[in-house]
Amino acid sequence: MVSTNPIGRPAYAATLATQTHRGCPLRAKITFALWIFATGCVNDKSLVMIDRDLGVNQGPAEDSAATTGTDSGAGSADDSGTSTGFVEPEGMIFLSGGTFDMGCTPAQEASGECIDDEYPVHAVTLTHDFWIGENEVTQGEFNTLMGFNPSEFPTCGDDCPAECITWYAAAAYANEKSVLEGRQPCYTCEGSGTRDAEGECRLASNVVCEPAMEPYECSGYRLSTEAEWEFAARCGTDYLFSGSDDALAVAWATETSGGFTHPVGMLPPNDCGLYDMSGNVFEWNHDWYGNDYYTTTPEADPTGPEGGVFRSCRGGGWRHTVDDGHGHLRVGARINRPPTLRDRGLGLRLVLTHPSE
Repeated sequence: MVSTNPIGRPAYAATLATQTHRGCPLRAKITFALWIFATGCVNDKSLVMIDRDLGVNQGPAEDSAATTGTDSGAGSADDSGTSTGFVEPEGMIFLSGGTFDMGCTPAQEASGECIDDEYPVHAVTLTHDFWIGENEVTQGEFNTLMGFNPSEFPTCGDDCPAECITWYAAAAYANEKSVLEGRQPCYTCEGSGTRDAEGECRLASNVVCEPAMEPYECSGYRLSTEAEWEFAARCGTDYLFSGSDDALAVAWATETSGGFTHPVGMLPPNDCGLYDMSGNVFEWNHDWYGNDYYTTTPEADPTGPEGGVFRSCRGGGWRHTVDDGHGHLRVGARINRPPTLRDRGLGLRLVLTHPSE
């Protein structure tokens, strides 16, 4: 049987010109899968299977190990046409789960800027491994996938963070990226978005999205939970900001930004290799916001309150001062905004749950 993708297109086999992938040697019988769009045919996808043991094969997947009874490994498809293997995402950093102290920890307390929603400090365990974007989603990435650029600072360039993104538009982008790569969409979305010709934050969007399942159970791209975000921003440290106690060394803030965003990845990363976790733009989180959530949060894999009015966002942005009284740039600082808000200081960064063995 010819393997198919979710829209019924046949899967074709190909080979790697080299015996490595991102610098790592390929082992026998490991298959990689990529969803690709045919040029000019956005609804015509094909699944390219890349297996190091295969010879050059331009025919359908039934000519490959997929139909010979050989275990094809990652990227194989089940009878429903859904990819059952895991393909390593590009541009993301892998983090192993673990336990950390969340909230107004000693370094945060020393700043004098903690507020009540950061208490009590509590131990949180993430029982899953996950991938997180090395950078914030850029204008170029958003425009390429969604077909428009809503950003207030388009002259900053394709490498600058996408902003003026509502929570719904961020979720819709995550879904589109998941579909493009044959992964599971994590949200249910209705409506669409375009770019307005005039006005600040040029996003004319009537898209509305809701989580399709619990975030950690979804295998596609999504927004980070607050716990995942803070775990990644801290990266095993208790710096005041992500990667340093000196905000201006790692963050685009009022004192350094000049009043606009900057290309991602220009300042030093934190210890996990993540850029701009403090500053440049706020990053939407998956969670609903609850002011007293830390008093009832579960010890393992928290996902935020069951409902609410505001969604959480983290990291601060280009227009926040280092000592603004709340410390928006701090790794412990919690912010909330309505999911419909369009703001030139609001962007996104994606995560991807790593499948359990």
